[in-house]
Amino acid sequence: MNASLEQLVADLQSDERQVAEAALCRLDQGRSCYGPWSVDDGRDYPKEAFAEVIDALHYCAAELVRLRRARPRTDGRLLRVYVCHPFGGDPEGNARKVTAICRSLVEGGHLPIAPHLYLPAFVDEATERDLAVALCLELVAVCDELRVYGRTVTGGMRREIDRAEALGIPVRFVAAEGN
Repeated sequence: MNASLEQLVADLQSDERQVAEAALCRLDQGRSCYGPWSVDDGRDYPKEAFAEVIDALHYCAAELVRLRRARPRTDGRLLRVYVCHPFGGDPEGNARKVTAICRSLVEGGHLPIAPHLYLPAFVDEATERDLAVALCLELVAVCDELRVYGRTVTGGMRREIDRAEALGIPVRFVAAEGN
């Protein structure tokens, strides 16, 4: 690794440095398998070697974006976290679980966005399902992060996850006991 690249990596924050070092380690592993990397040496590198480079770069870029989006806000505003959790099946039990999740998020300094707790007050899930889903997807769009809780991902949760990913909003899967 040349000195300027080493300095760039050293100047990264610790979590970003770990990502960059992991990508560089993968490149070194590829170098040992496929030979030296040099764009101008006239060699025809195997497709596998090129795939290793591209894969490492994609991983590094995606992780750096995720880390920067998930970093605590510096503008004084709380991080808005959308709580993605099953609703149907046991609405009352799931609402209790979501309430506990929200309490934990507030204690962690975040602003939970949990439609489970207030949409049932004015939207009938059984007869107004499309409206409920549309409202949830709008709420996803204004969040800084979406966290997925629960042992299964329902169809509605999948739509929320897809919406967040389409908007570039980080999605985290959280293993919470009892959820």
